[in-house]
Amino acid sequence: MSVPAIICAAFIFWLLKQETRRPYKPSRAIWMPVIWASIIGSKPLSVWLGLTPPSSASAGLSDDALLDKALYIFLIFGGIVVLSKRRLNWQLIFRSNRWLFIFFLYLGASVVWADSPFVSLKRWIKDIGNIVMALVILTEVDPVEAVRAFFARCACILIPLSALIVKYYPHISRRYSDWADKILFVGISTDKNMFAMTLYCCALGLVWMWLQARDGVGGIRDKKSFWIYSLLLLMTGWLLTKAGSSTALTCVMVGGGILFAMRFPALRNKVSKLGAYSFSAASITLILKATGLWTLIITTFAHMVGRDPSFHGRTDIWQALLKEDINPLLGVGYYSFWSPERARRLSAKYFYTLNEAHNGYLETYLNSGIIGLLLLAVVVIWAARWIKKDVLSGASYGALRLGFLLPGIFYGMSEAVFNRLSMLWFVLILVMLEPLRRAQEVASKVVAPVSETNPTPPLTVGAPAVNSSQS
Repeated sequence: MSVPAIICAAFIFWLLKQETRRPYKPSRAIWMPVIWASIIGSKPLSVWLGLTPPSSASAGLSDDALLDKALYIFLIFGGIVVLSKRRLNWQLIFRSNRWLFIFFLYLGASVVWADSPFVSLKRWIKDIGNIVMALVILTEVDPVEAVRAFFARCACILIPLSALIVKYYPHISRRYSDWADKILFVGISTDKNMFAMTLYCCALGLVWMWLQARDGVGGIRDKKSFWIYSLLLLMTGWLLTKAGSSTALTCVMVGGGILFAMRFPALRNKVSKLGAYSFSAASITLILKATGLWTLIITTFAHMVGRDPSFHGRTDIWQALLKEDINPLLGVGYYSFWSPERARRLSAKYFYTLNEAHNGYLETYLNSGIIGLLLLAVVVIWAARWIKKDVLSGASYGALRLGFLLPGIFYGMSEAVFNRLSMLWFVLILVMLEPLRRAQEVASKVVAPVSETNPTPPLTVGAPAVNSSQS
């Protein structure tokens, strides 16, 4: 083990030690979603141990090694056991999140008409694991603090590890680009885009926690957290420049801007007209496309964020995929469009192998059809309705939810982010899940009352927290 690796391990241990010294400590079950997100946000465990080559695990399109399957099953089963012991009102949970569950049920049904139903079923079960892990976080005694602990622990692990690998292990963190004659930084992931998504999630979570620490009552612990988050943010910024993802950088700036803006009541109150703004934006987009000005705007924007007008060949790929003979209503089945045969055929005119549409909405259409695409839209609209209420109430978690949702919608326009094992899709599920205000009351009845040994009262997600980190 090299000296930099030893120093990095000691630094991560110290960061986690500081994190676990906070007044409120989530249950140990919080480590399950942290491990889950750390794995899907980096490389599979079998790749880390050298049992599977990184190329075969890229984008999660290959079958998992036995070790990876066992770990996923263990975490999903463990999460279900934890949830079963929390005496939750599942009827209220399903009712509050009905459209998300309907969407996932439809995805599960689409396994039936997939080319390889068994492979699609395995991928769908792992996607269900995202919901299980998100519920483990949101059903903690203090869900807002549990969300903070989740992001903090993920950042404490993934950011220093990424910096170590990018700096000192080029044979792991770099590979030649399929698109151009240059070197790409894949970092702790198997793919450049997956690496950028992980950094984006950590960056936005860190900005949220940095603001909380800065606006806290004070004290040594808050000041220490402020400087820790500042250091991790600087490291994340450096890693984002290495990743070279214009989409991730743009979304971090948009999401960070939302988090800053929601601190001001005058700007926060504007969210009450979120539906009207969204409708106006959609209408203007349609008008611009009809008049031909949309192409000019997209070209200008592409140059501004460092992309060519074709978005590195994405537009050609999109046109080719739209010509594919699929069932427009139902698609080809959950996560099954990129079968080996179809991938080889579509990649024939390229010097690389295609394995995704590089557009989350197009990918959803190909796999799940127009029905799946409409259900995804309803899920986002339903979540936005609850998020708007959280933001208007002044809840800090509401700002975080909005800060992830809006850039996430934009992120899906250039990357396949939905319905797959990635940290970004997991975080989107986390923020789109209705915060279980009423269902959480059931769990809070079995919690010990507030006392000197238990200073943090039960909170419902979306309600303003009472400790200094949530003020």
